[in-house]
Amino acid sequence: MTLSDIFSHIFKNNVITNGFSMFSWQHFVLLAFEILIPFILSIVLTKKVADSKEKVLKIAATTLLILYIFDFFIQPFYAAEMMIHKLPFHLCTATGILIVFVTYNKKFDRLKTLVTVWAVLSPLLWMIFPFSTYESVSLLSYSLIQSILYHCVEFFWGLFMLMSGRVELKWKTIWQPIVGLLPMSIWATIGQELYFPNTIGENFMMLRTDTSGICPQWLYLLALFTAAVIAISLLYLIYYLVSKKKKVLTEQS
Repeated sequence: MTLSDIFSHIFKNNVITNGFSMFSWQHFVLLAFEILIPFILSIVLTKKVADSKEKVLKIAATTLLILYIFDFFIQPFYAAEMMIHKLPFHLCTATGILIVFVTYNKKFDRLKTLVTVWAVLSPLLWMIFPFSTYESVSLLSYSLIQSILYHCVEFFWGLFMLMSGRVELKWKTIWQPIVGLLPMSIWATIGQELYFPNTIGENFMMLRTDTSGICPQWLYLLALFTAAVIAISLLYLIYYLVSKKKKVLTEQS
């Protein structure tokens, strides 16, 4: 048996016929774990490593980078080819790259609010809307484990940035993650035209078409942008309410 055969056996996709679909009870159970574990870990580490916040962020960013780069070497063993859709033209993968720059280079501090908001929302949206991700491949398959870990680590990084006080969401900065969607959309469009110019292809950042069929195509881009603005606004609102409640409790004590 060759080394290639061993890797193919270890990292191959375990195909199943009785997987679970989006919004099934199994999906909600998995979603609860995907959200709660990073959330609880963020709370615990924020309290226990007050003097090592940067170290925690660097460990998370490094883990994210390793998960991302290592996967390109493993793709031929579970997909029989290099997977173009894994290139950083989706919001989750592009944000993962930006996380490394923000974490390791102070020159990118001006992007930390934008990247933190995206780091919370983009993996969360993937967790909520995985589409057919879980229908035919076992959760014990490397490809699914890698995707879940990647998004959970990215989500944790964003949460820890907020909970540790590395980033404070202020209403006057809400324009940053919203306006930042424009260059990110241009970047995704470049990827689409480079690799899938004549087909829907990977549909980077969901800009090409609504694969869910929920919205009419002529209204789709406006609806997509509106949904993004609403999601960002909700995150700011939740942060504001939690911060206000925390301030009241602190004053009372």
